[in-house]
Amino acid sequence: MQDLTAEVTSSLLQFPEVTLEALGEDEGTLGSVLCGKFSGGRNGLAWLARGPQLEVVNSVTGERLSAYRFSGVNEEPPTVRVVKEFSWQKRTGLLVGLEDAEGSVLCLYDLGLSRVVKAVVLPGRVTAIELGNHGGPSVSTQHLHQSLRWLFGVAAVATDVGHLLLVDLCLDDGSCGQNDIEAWDLEVVTRNPAEVAQRRETVTSEGMRLCFQLQNASGTAVSALCYISRSNQLVVGFSDGYLSLWNMKLWRESHHSQLEGGRIPVYALSFQEPENDPRNCCYLWAVQSSQESEGDVVSLHLLQLEFGDRKRVASGQVMYEGLEYCDERYSLDLTGGVLPLRGQTSSTKLISCQTVEKFRSDVDGEDSVNEVTSPDTSVSVFSWQVNTYGQGKPSTYLGVFDINRWYSAQMPHSLRPEEFPHECPYFALWSLDTVVSMTSPKLLLDILVHEQSLSRGVPPSYPPPEQFFHSRNYNFDGTCLLNSGVVHMTCTGFQKETLKFLKKSRPSIREAIQDSYNRCLVAGLLSPRQVDVQPSSLSREEQLEAVLSAAVQTGSVGLLTGCIKHWISEEQPGSAGNLRFVLEWTWNKVISTKDEFDQICVPLFDGSCKFIDPQTLRSLQHCQLLLSNLSTVLNCFLTEAQELTEKVCFADLTNKRAVTGLISLYARVVIWFCRSGLLPEGLDDDTHLSRPFYNYPLIQSYYTGHRQKLERLSRGKWDSDCLMVDGMVSQLGDQVEKLWRRDEGGTEYPPASLHALLDLYLLESIEENYKHAITIYLLLDIKRSFPNETETSVDSFPTAFDPWGLVRLVEGYWLLDHDDYEDSLALLFHPATIKTASWQHKRIIQSLMYQGEHGQALRYIQMMNPSVSSREVQLFLTVLLSNRCMVEAWGLLHQHATQVNLEDLLKHLYETCREMGLMEDLLKLPFTDTEEECLEKFLRTSASVQNQEFFLVHHLQRANYIAALELNQSMNVNLMNDHDPRLRERAVASNSALPQYGKILPRVQRKLAVERAKPYHLPASVVRAASRPTPLSPVTNPANAGHLRTRENFLSTVMSNIREVWEDEQETGFSQVDRPRATGPPAITHPLPGAEWRDAFVGMPVTKSSRKRSRLPDLMVHPVPSCSAAQSPCRASTSFMPSSPSRSNMHGSISQNNFSGASELNLLTTPPVVKRAKVLATSASGVPGFTPRSILRSSLHTTPLATPSASPGRSVTPPLRAKKPRVSFKEENSNATWTVGVSWAVVSDFFPVKVFIDCVWIWIFIEFACLLKSRTGTANQSGRLEFGPKRLC
Repeated sequence: MQDLTAEVTSSLLQFPEVTLEALGEDEGTLGSVLCGKFSGGRNGLAWLARGPQLEVVNSVTGERLSAYRFSGVNEEPPTVRVVKEFSWQKRTGLLVGLEDAEGSVLCLYDLGLSRVVKAVVLPGRVTAIELGNHGGPSVSTQHLHQSLRWLFGVAAVATDVGHLLLVDLCLDDGSCGQNDIEAWDLEVVTRNPAEVAQRRETVTSEGMRLCFQLQNASGTAVSALCYISRSNQLVVGFSDGYLSLWNMKLWRESHHSQLEGGRIPVYALSFQEPENDPRNCCYLWAVQSSQESEGDVVSLHLLQLEFGDRKRVASGQVMYEGLEYCDERYSLDLTGGVLPLRGQTSSTKLISCQTVEKFRSDVDGEDSVNEVTSPDTSVSVFSWQVNTYGQGKPSTYLGVFDINRWYSAQMPHSLRPEEFPHECPYFALWSLDTVVSMTSPKLLLDILVHEQSLSRGVPPSYPPPEQFFHSRNYNFDGTCLLNSGVVHMTCTGFQKETLKFLKKSRPSIREAIQDSYNRCLVAGLLSPRQVDVQPSSLSREEQLEAVLSAAVQTGSVGLLTGCIKHWISEEQPGSAGNLRFVLEWTWNKVISTKDEFDQICVPLFDGSCKFIDPQTLRSLQHCQLLLSNLSTVLNCFLTEAQELTEKVCFADLTNKRAVTGLISLYARVVIWFCRSGLLPEGLDDDTHLSRPFYNYPLIQSYYTGHRQKLERLSRGKWDSDCLMVDGMVSQLGDQVEKLWRRDEGGTEYPPASLHALLDLYLLESIEENYKHAITIYLLLDIKRSFPNETETSVDSFPTAFDPWGLVRLVEGYWLLDHDDYEDSLALLFHPATIKTASWQHKRIIQSLMYQGEHGQALRYIQMMNPSVSSREVQLFLTVLLSNRCMVEAWGLLHQHATQVNLEDLLKHLYETCREMGLMEDLLKLPFTDTEEECLEKFLRTSASVQNQEFFLVHHLQRANYIAALELNQSMNVNLMNDHDPRLRERAVASNSALPQYGKILPRVQRKLAVERAKPYHLPASVVRAASRPTPLSPVTNPANAGHLRTRENFLSTVMSNIREVWEDEQETGFSQVDRPRATGPPAITHPLPGAEWRDAFVGMPVTKSSRKRSRLPDLMVHPVPSCSAAQSPCRASTSFMPSSPSRSNMHGSISQNNFSGASELNLLTTPPVVKRAKVLATSASGVPGFTPRSILRSSLHTTPLATPSASPGRSVTPPLRAKKPRVSFKEENSNATWTVGVSWAVVSDFFPVKVFIDCVWIWIFIEFACLLKSRTGTANQSGRLEFGPKRLC
């Protein structure tokens, strides 16, 4: 294994010149040491100081943010010793500890103002600063001592003589008049004083600040401070190697001991918490180092803190209470115990100490309210520098300690030499020599690891192997702080390095397969079942498959695509075999991944689980990522090897790529439904779920009622199928109806389950947008089912799949189906909405017309300007006429009228005008001869009096006075029996007006017109003469009686035909039934003995090949003799073992021509899902799960008889019995008996599949039995035939 090395990702980002000049040496800073650190807060700050000068820069860019030069009381300037970031009241600042000749000063420096706003004088030389709280009696300070809750802003300050002070910063005081020169004095009081509030007010009024002293001056300097908020402890490290723990609730020291490193100063402290320790343990890192004296000792000590209780307090944070013991459990010497150095070490210096924690993000919100969470990942990062005699440059290292892996390694006390660096699972080491080489001779001050960048990569499987969690597989980014700028770097884990190695060696991956396999094994890239297998026991092909699986599962698809491109371009002798191997492996991986995904999804659909756990969700995501990567590989094959692939193979490759893409999309949608809470799918009675779920009965009842409402509104005149969702489903074809019928649902929307909905994504002949449209529509229905949910997770579907224009379109359809026309049209008219199709225009207009929204329908036509087809002209005419747009309708008719449809369009126009009361406007229009002829025909054939009146007006407008007089006269005759006063009034008006028009005509024409319209009466007696009929032929011909067909003759003919067929089979060796087909394997037949086939017709044994056939010949079952030692061995009838070469070729050619790509398309199915409630109901009722496959059962195979039992748990339906004769014909005077058995239960099971053919053959059986009885003359007393357990006449 190669050593891990950091890589520099940026050049040196230098500080501004003014910053470098301010930090340079001058007369005031002569002899001062430049120091600097990252603040470690969320603001991304870094500070540098030399003497009195303080510079604050951006930790990412190196930009100068603030600067200040402190002043002292005397002429000699102070020196910046300690800096700590501090935030208060939405302001950011620094707590700065200054040292001068007379003592120390604690300053609160405001970065926004770039000046000191608070300052207090400290006794002695300040050595460490730590923050306590922001103060005040609030929920966040309940864990502190009551006296500290009266202070607003507490800072823990330690000095070189052992003072441990808690200083009140007085953040509640808004005055900012202090500075580093005019600092306030401290009023030091002992612990637990009385009346803290009054004491504080008195001290403040005197111009001083209150200070509590935890520890008196002991003479031993305090070298490190650390406040642990989770245990409410203040950790104090001393220069003599001792360590103290102070309980801030009880305000007392709970532990004091010396570290195993001896009297070496405690330089740094860091807290670390494991994942879900049942003993309530957490850990504290103490680093001993003599930094200032350039000593040669840097040692790490891990102390275990065990508490009595671990709970969540009111503020929401986790709190450990009741320290029971503190003991050192692990130690590590960084000087010489980590790496075997070549030379003698001169000095070792600690650079940084940091703890990085990451919490789980998949904890359910309701369950985590009272749950005490712990970090899922907890690592401590140490960096140090080692100087060796004889080497000009120091060696710099960065180590990562994973406490959870340390737990898995049985918590050793120290690092074993034989397990480092190859075998240690909890500690990993990176070399930073590349960073030092690039920045030399710059001084390295600090290193910061970015918490968000810490990751392990993609696991190869779930659960991953143990090697995957080793510390050497971490990847993270960091920043190095130098005395002149910042440099960014990245540390890559061994897993990622292994993938890089595979990409580099992809041209010769077959030659380097053993090395690649070993690297993947150590990096944890192989599945857990391969970890325990010795590599020597695996073949090269198996090792190559494991390496390819690791590359695909981790997203390193470039390895496979690079190999494919290289093998195609080079055209080496083994390239074809390599390509074939990778293609077969890829497709087999698709099949196995799809099977794994289906098995995980079954509990999500059958109602057997209520909630999905994070492990299952990660497994689903892993399968989806794997399918996506495999689709990329197949796409590379399709694009790169297109010229080298035959047409048939290219079609198969295209099918494979399309199928894999569909499965990947299906997996993405299933995962989204799981994340949104809609899966797992509950049962129909799961109405107590707090999350939104698919309420199928509620949604189905709405659409059933809505369709019935549209049926009533259509009145049989128009097509009532105008729901937009029904149109969307109909556009998908018959596949959707078959799919939804499979889950015991209807062929209409909504689907019976989410399983039926999601299976739409596996249909290969439907575009992706159509599938998304149905899903979005259903999500809107689910959202409507829960009106109290203001914000639901279903709103994130457009974000996940990016069909924003489609969302607006579908939402407009949904609003239209729910009678919200204004909002619906507003969405449909939106510029970002997808363009509407022609069938959608028709349904939208029909829906608006049915609901009486005629104006909205006209508005839609005007805004969208849809194209009008010949079948939609009548609809558009109706819209225009409903809005009284007569001229526009007349123009539309002329535009789309042809010789074929002119009469129908005119008739529709005239009828609509009559219904809308537009006949007056219609008669004002100019008519052609054809139009006028159709109008007259329409008005003449109508029995309505109003139409007759309009007809009269039409004649008068066209000066057809003679026709008008005739029509008026006929109307007067018909009006004699009508007593409507309004009709009589209009008749009087017309009778008075028409004579005036008649004066234009000559008197003779006027009289003829009036008389012609009068009813004509025939004479009472009419004589009609009829000639005598003549016969067709005088010669009579005798009738031909023909051949009389009886039932006996018919059945005899059938039997003779069957006998001829069997004779042909005996001669040729196979029957017509056994000829090869494309849909099944070839069947093997056997010669029949001559004594057996003559009487064989019903009740013969059934072979496997005959069960798979259909139609009429399938019911003619042949007896198959059993194999014996003397006979030839029987062979199974399978497609892999054909009976003869000719038949095999024939079968293969048919399959190749008719079923190309069928093997790939078989993956586009999901396993059948049976609801848990239905399974329980079935098991309770005792319905057997076995269904016979053949209509005829052999009497040679017997099953045990059922014994009667009164047990309530037994099945009501009797099990299969031995095949006893059901239809019996006995011959009394003969010794021979013919028994024929037909199982009625089997017939009834098979009946729905072949209804017509089965009925015909059953009728033949009964007729045949009647014929035999009529011959023998034997019938029972009732004259009926026994058929199964019942009697049929």
